[in-house]
Amino acid sequence: MRIADRYIGWQVLYGTIFGVSLLTVVLILGQVFRKIRPLLVEQAAPLDLIGRFILLIIPFTLMFTLPWGFLASTLLSFGRLSSHNELLGLRMAGLGLGRVALPVILVGAGLSGLCWWLTGTAAPRAKNASRNLIYEAVRKDPRKLIQPRVVISRFPNQRVYAEGADEDGLIHGLHIYKFTGEGGGGSLEAYMFAQEVDLYVNEEEKQLRLKLSNPFIEISMDQNETSPIPIRATEMEPVLIDFSATGKKKNKPSDITNADAPVHIAESQARQDICRRELSGELPPRPAGLPSGAEFAPAPDENDLFPAVLTPQRIEELEKTIQKEDRFQKELNIELHKRRSLSMSCFSFAMIGIPLGISARRRETSNGFLLSLFIAAIYFGLLIFAQQIEDAHLPTIITVLWLPNALCLILGFWLFRRASFR
Repeated sequence: MRIADRYIGWQVLYGTIFGVSLLTVVLILGQVFRKIRPLLVEQAAPLDLIGRFILLIIPFTLMFTLPWGFLASTLLSFGRLSSHNELLGLRMAGLGLGRVALPVILVGAGLSGLCWWLTGTAAPRAKNASRNLIYEAVRKDPRKLIQPRVVISRFPNQRVYAEGADEDGLIHGLHIYKFTGEGGGGSLEAYMFAQEVDLYVNEEEKQLRLKLSNPFIEISMDQNETSPIPIRATEMEPVLIDFSATGKKKNKPSDITNADAPVHIAESQARQDICRRELSGELPPRPAGLPSGAEFAPAPDENDLFPAVLTPQRIEELEKTIQKEDRFQKELNIELHKRRSLSMSCFSFAMIGIPLGISARRRETSNGFLLSLFIAAIYFGLLIFAQQIEDAHLPTIITVLWLPNALCLILGFWLFRRASFR
């Protein structure tokens, strides 16, 4: 039986590797064609940075391609075993369907553990690392950010045009148009021209700055004003892109790993508790605009800095903070349940894929692929639907998140039992 176990297990595993590789390449190419332009064309990023970008999106694609590839491999492998009468020979030897399917179920359980690591550790870390890719591309050679004789529109509310550049990369004749609305659809707010411009990165503040020589600026103070205000200067160093904001953003639930989730939930609950205690009068009132729990010890002669009672502005701030932390905890719990449900998909697909593969033994290649496509579409569609009903109660969302696994297991057990007695 060990020979049969190895044969069936390796058949499914080889098929999974091939299917996952094919699906991953397809999805990665889609991501590359959609997101590679800012790196390759606009930032002229080196090839090693492009390779890092591809490596960072692999965990996200494997979260979906691994269960789908395993399902397709299970359907095709058992369809082939059934059509070649190999499964019939094993059952005539006295082996039940459950014993024959044991190596596939073990492979599915192992892949579920791998999915748990991908969704809860690898993918959040990759997402955090990908935020610095643009900064790394600009830091290596900031002068490639602006190409001469090309209208550049990637900067927020700005259009940039450079007349030329010398061999050292120094830009000549830079025109910058700043608009009030998104893109160029709004009214012109300011115009800037500089004869010579050099780009450099302030690594301490993570900012891309322009060093302008003899700049000329026209500012429109009012849309109805016919004559803008001209300003001349000998030198200016405005900020073109501020990369430091990406590191200051609060982590989203999808950015938090499974290991760090309990810590973030505990910190959020502690902030809520401080707000509730301040509202109930257990803590002294704080001035409006002061974060809850922040240390604000006044000097002995400055006791009037603390209000005697909670102001309406402070009460509104505390209530908004409580609601914000409630929303964060809800989103993080939903994210954790989504990861657990997605991790269980390989095991669920093993339970439903084995009996369906046996029943679809005729034209097993086309039937197996179509069945895998249909089941995967329903499974991932329900997961996406659960994320769209954000306003629903938490138990309802969790039920929808676990519904695909429940349906696969219930239907799989029924089909498995039916196939065992056939």
